[in-house]
Amino acid sequence: MDNIFSVKYLLQSINSADTIQYKDNEDVFEEVIVLVRAESKESAAERVSSQYEELTYENAAGGMTTWRFVQVLDCFELVDEIEGDIDFKEVYSRFILVTVGTTPDEVIRDYSLDK
Repeated sequence: MDNIFSVKYLLQSINSADTIQYKDNEDVFEEVIVLVRAESKESAAERVSSQYEELTYENAAGGMTTWRFVQVLDCFELVDEIEGDIDFKEVYSRFILVTVGTTPDEVIRDYSLDK
C-alpha cells in the first residue's frame, strides 16, 4: 500500500496586458497543499508536478488569465492512516498578492515558502 504525502506547491497567475489587476500593480500567486498516495517522497512530488498543465481562460475583464505551475515547495509523509480516495484532495490554499514583476524565486524567499 502506498504512503500518504502532503505536497505543497506554487502556482503563478499570468494576465494578458488588457486585464485589470486585483489591485493596481499586483500579481497573484497561489500556494496549495494537496494529499497524494505514493511510494516515496520523490514519486509524490513527481505525481503533483506532472499532474498540472497550464490553464488559460477568459477572465471577467475580457482578458486572458493563465495559471502556471511553478514548483513543488515541500513534501512530507503523513503518519496518519486515512481511508478512502484522498488523491489530490486540497487541504490548504492561499493567494499571495505581490508587486507586478516579482519573480517566483522572490515570492518563495519573501514568504518563506520553502520552509
